[in-house]
Parts: sequence; structure tokens; C-alpha cells
Amino acid sequence: METRISLVIQSMLNDAMVEVHHPELMDEGQERLRFVKYLIHNHPDTRFKIDVDLVYELFKQFDNK
Repeated sequence: METRISLVIQSMLNDAMVEVHHPELMDEGQERLRFVKYLIHNHPDTRFKIDVDLVYELFKQFDNK
């Protein structure tokens, strides 16, 4: 299933806003923020649709934290 990149970014940022304020969820929130940066860098035209699972797997290969 493909989803518009702008929607993925909005969703990730919404979740990260909550997660970064809870110590036990901080790592997940930071990972979401890194994924958003990855999306913006690799897909600057956020109108396109992507397979989020596939793109997330590619992100995980290059995420050095």
C-alpha cells in the first residue's frame, strides 16, 4: 500500500511530539524524527506516494543514530 509522503511525515511528527516527552518512549520519538529527516532528504516532493514499510527498511539500513 502506498501513502502520500506528506501524510507519513505528519503522522511521524505527531507521534514524535508525544514520545519525546516520555523518557521510556524517547528513543522511538528520536527515531521517528530521524525518519522524517530521511524522507525529506530523499523525497523532497512530498506529494508522491511511497510504500512506507519498504522505505522504512531502507532507512534502517542507513540509520547510524
